[in-house]
Amino acid sequence: MRKHTLYLQWTTAILVMLMMLAGCSKNNKSSDNQGKQDIHDSVYVKKGDQIVMLTFDTLRSSLQHAISTSNFDGAISFCNESAFPITTTYADTFTINRTALRVRNPDNQPDSLELAVLIEMGNQVQAAQPPRAKVVRSGNKVHYFKPILLQAMCLNCHGVPGQDIHDNTLARIQNLYPSDRAVNFLEGDLRGAWHITFRPQEK
Repeated sequence: MRKHTLYLQWTTAILVMLMMLAGCSKNNKSSDNQGKQDIHDSVYVKKGDQIVMLTFDTLRSSLQHAISTSNFDGAISFCNESAFPITTTYADTFTINRTALRVRNPDNQPDSLELAVLIEMGNQVQAAQPPRAKVVRSGNKVHYFKPILLQAMCLNCHGVPGQDIHDNTLARIQNLYPSDRAVNFLEGDLRGAWHITFRPQEK
């Protein structure tokens, strides 16, 4: 009887150890996979940052030229006619768009994924936290989002009418964008977000 009892005790102890080892192995595997996922996401963040910087530099340079030659009224026309083609200049292995909760161009209205990310970024701003770039995976696509914070120069077209936006500029905006909602921003506000969608083969 005593031998039988000892046998059961040893068997139970061995089973418990095996279960603990299996659990540790599973947790380690999960941690390894999470680490790989984090590294993978960081690659997309780096690529996304580079793409946004290149696109934004091109857009800003062209916009400044439009302002210097035609004032802010000309800048409104530039954004209406030329801003979108510039954002697709580098779109050979990805697509790049801009979106916002309060859009000027109705073509930039957010879809469900963009809306969720914009709300999250807006909550970060309200909590006095810098909004962060974000990678979202959906099916075989990878989406990169980067917040757009309003700069001082942008107040001339997106600030407070009658205070930051001159009457003639406001009239031009209302003529080109009858449903415009992209005014009454303050410097540092969340203006919107860049959205880059990488094609499946992009790593």
